[in-house]
Amino acid sequence: MKKIIVNHLIPSLLVIIASLLIGQSCTPEPDPTDTCDEGIHYKLDGTAVSYANGLVTAEIYNDAAIGKFYDIWTDENSGFYFHSTITETGETGPYNSDWFTTNDVANIIFLNTKTNVDMQFEIDEGANAVNDQVTISFSGTYVENGATHTITEGKICTTIDVVH
Repeated sequence: MKKIIVNHLIPSLLVIIASLLIGQSCTPEPDPTDTCDEGIHYKLDGTAVSYANGLVTAEIYNDAAIGKFYDIWTDENSGFYFHSTITETGETGPYNSDWFTTNDVANIIFLNTKTNVDMQFEIDEGANAVNDQVTISFSGTYVENGATHTITEGKICTTIDVVH
């Protein structure tokens, strides 16, 4: 019996243990060419709002008067429209209802009908060409009919469809 354990059982156990250890060290790394496909999502007063990436259109404009800007939108559900003159990675800016300013600002169109808008936007990853990934974070507050509303965990994560 001792000979069977030494000759067969112990080598088999060693092979199983080695296989497990080798298998655990072979976890694939994320593919750096994976595209951002989250679309648009945020929490409004704690309730999740999202727009599917497949229905998001993202465009870059190079305007002679105001420079480069993003327009990103979806017509899904009630729709979402984002406009920003901040376009480079790391740039930040506040909300502004004036879309055609050269200042570093951003705008979500539904905020135009609100008061006391205090939103901040940041370009996490800027884009310059078709198929480039663009990622934008946003959060803040606004007042509607006397009630203050909070937007948290705002993220636009998509790829550029058109450059004008």
